Amino acid sequence: MQINFAGRVLDMSGCHVMGILNVTPDSFSDGGRYNTVEIALARAREMVADGAAFIDVGGESTRPGATPVSVEEELERVCPVVEAIARDLDVVVSVDTSSPQVMAEVVKLGAG
Repeated sequence: MQINFAGRVLDMSGCHVMGILNVTPDSFSDGGRYNTVEIALARAREMVADGAAFIDVGGESTRPGATPVSVEEELERVCPVVEAIARDLDVVVSVDTSSPQVMAEVVKLGAG
């Protein structure tokens, strides 16, 4: 079975690797190491080279006690990264968000 993710078609009859890319200054898993577009894109390139078929971009920390961010701030964090990854890499881009506004905007930039 094949699925089209915003123009990138993957055969879903097997397993795929998803790389997690947190672009938050307070990420619980990476300490905010990927919070610029250039650094985030370089990390995404590494994950694709390591076999990732998906890159999941997160713009709001979900660690216990994390301060919620506004929709505007989340958009500022994820949109440039999603756009760069979708433009430069042959990989499905997804976004870890609970905001319908963020979902709508990142789809326009190539998230699938």
